[in-house]
Amino acid sequence: MAISPLNQATTPTAAVARLRNNADIIKHTAEADISVGQKPLVLLYKSAIEKLNEHLEAELGADAIGEAAKSGMDFSPEAVAERIVSFATGFFGTYAERHDDMGRNEQLDSFMQLIGGAIEQGFEEAREILDGLGVFQGQVADNANRTYELIQQKLAAFAEQARAGFEQEDAG
Repeated sequence: MAISPLNQATTPTAAVARLRNNADIIKHTAEADISVGQKPLVLLYKSAIEKLNEHLEAELGADAIGEAAKSGMDFSPEAVAERIVSFATGFFGTYAERHDDMGRNEQLDSFMQLIGGAIEQGFEEAREILDGLGVFQGQVADNANRTYELIQQKLAAFAEQARAGFEQEDAG
């Protein structure tokens, strides 16, 4: 039986390696010097990560994400979206294990609601902060909105890939 990419990503060794990698990314991002005028996506990223951490705490324990990160990283909309989605979806295997009383699609739907809500709340709060600082306009607003759009696309792709993996497992 072939192992789907989803299953490969959730094996204990792969999951641990992925979580460690994501924790390193978050740690380095958290240590970043936040210069609102120069790097507003850092604030957006940190706010989204903080909300994810809050929402995941009940399921995965305190400080599931860890400390957030250091400057020198790529804070383009594409890079920020990739880090947020990669980190958030990396917890699906653990979430599914803790909800083994649910069907796989129900686990996925519940997980997607959990992380989707956390990301939404993080973005709303970051936008309010940036707007309050008078910098949520022009390229800053464009980059934040583009990041949000990319995250939504990547989350939808993750869910689609997971469902395809479920179907493939059921067929095989």
